[in-house]
Amino acid sequence: MQHVSRRQLGATVGVLALAVGSIIATNSAAAQGADQAATTADRGSTLQAARPAVPRNRSVVILNGDGMGPAQRTFIQYALYGTVKTQPMDSLPHNGQLRTHSADPAFVTDSGAGATAWATGHKTLNDRVGVDTKGKALRSILEEARAAGKTTALVEDHDVTNATMAAFAAHQKNRDHKVAIARDYLYRTHPDLMFGGGQKIWYPKGTQGPVPGEDPSEGKTNLVKVAKKQGYQYAYNRKTFAKLTGPKALALVRDDGIEYSEEVKGYQKSKDPYYVAEHLLVKKALQIASQNPRGFFMAIDVDEIDDGGHDHDGPLMLKAGRELNRIVTVLRKFQASHPETLIIVTADHETGGMTIEDKADGGAGVAPDDPEPYYDEDHPRNVQIDGKLPVDSGPFKVKNMNRKFTLDWTTAEHSGVAVPVSAIGPNAASLEGIHDNTYVYKVMRRTLFGS
Repeated sequence: MQHVSRRQLGATVGVLALAVGSIIATNSAAAQGADQAATTADRGSTLQAARPAVPRNRSVVILNGDGMGPAQRTFIQYALYGTVKTQPMDSLPHNGQLRTHSADPAFVTDSGAGATAWATGHKTLNDRVGVDTKGKALRSILEEARAAGKTTALVEDHDVTNATMAAFAAHQKNRDHKVAIARDYLYRTHPDLMFGGGQKIWYPKGTQGPVPGEDPSEGKTNLVKVAKKQGYQYAYNRKTFAKLTGPKALALVRDDGIEYSEEVKGYQKSKDPYYVAEHLLVKKALQIASQNPRGFFMAIDVDEIDDGGHDHDGPLMLKAGRELNRIVTVLRKFQASHPETLIIVTADHETGGMTIEDKADGGAGVAPDDPEPYYDEDHPRNVQIDGKLPVDSGPFKVKNMNRKFTLDWTTAEHSGVAVPVSAIGPNAASLEGIHDNTYVYKVMRRTLFGS
């Protein structure tokens, strides 16, 4: 109320008039404030109502070219597609780069820490999957998708319990505890579809699985039998795989079929009934997962590019790169009729410190300055003999050109260079630019749930 001086106390009428005026002014201000608050609230409600809801069937696929840095992608492009036609993975409309360092003192990441960054949005130590630096379980995007009623899938060319897949669907301090990882899948995170190799993890010691020529079983219990009791359909060759209809399925087929063809003399993938090409695994997974009206989340790994980097094996890398591009072709065809699906193609890290070099001195070739690769005793083609260029380092012909190049390497391990990321679909443009690998989780989560 407005202040009244002592000299005005005698003027009763004036006091009353002032009092009434003050009350009216106060009530008017209060009413105006209430109106403004109501208007603001109405605007907020209008804005919230106008914001489009995330479609219920939103889906995400992340494809990992394990160990595929910028040089690996360029190598695959030149050798398989030349300089004019663009390979499928590079034809995606949105492109950027991801920094890949882990929280480990070693700084350079491994596959477990790299994939955990995507899956959870958190950095962790090397060798860990789905847990933080203290070993505490981190909820993954796969688990969030499952809780929302979406189908979840893991597709792998190597064992389906390897570090990349485990980061999305397991919680272990050691990526090599693969039996424990398989148990996490069945008893903890329950992925609907698990396609890949590694039957030795799922069968107990002394009980060999149906795929011949695989390593001896090392499990404690028959996890395949457990999976069947939980309602999973089971496949182990092309015939049984073709019959899978879902909604839950486990396929344990030939492990690392592309590398197996290099290691086993006379082996031919086309004649092996237990080999199922990974792009066919992906195609089947999409057929089953897309039946869910709530959408799906799918993680795919092409592990043999990483094997090529560790081994300094260019031909193996090309074979794996060809299969990865086939997978991208399958994904793009699917995405064209399912535009609500975000497709991400990237890498957990680079392997081999690889680069592309010109042939020297009229094409004689020069010895690389690299250290010994992995498995050099088993692969004499990828080591120096009398100082000459290893056979597996080239020279390689540029597709549709009479020109050649060679490969060189700086390590048999992973390197810390940033890796390419390409995408198409909802929020794909968010991946343009340079980001930390944990940012992938944020983009996937925003795509699936809007936050």
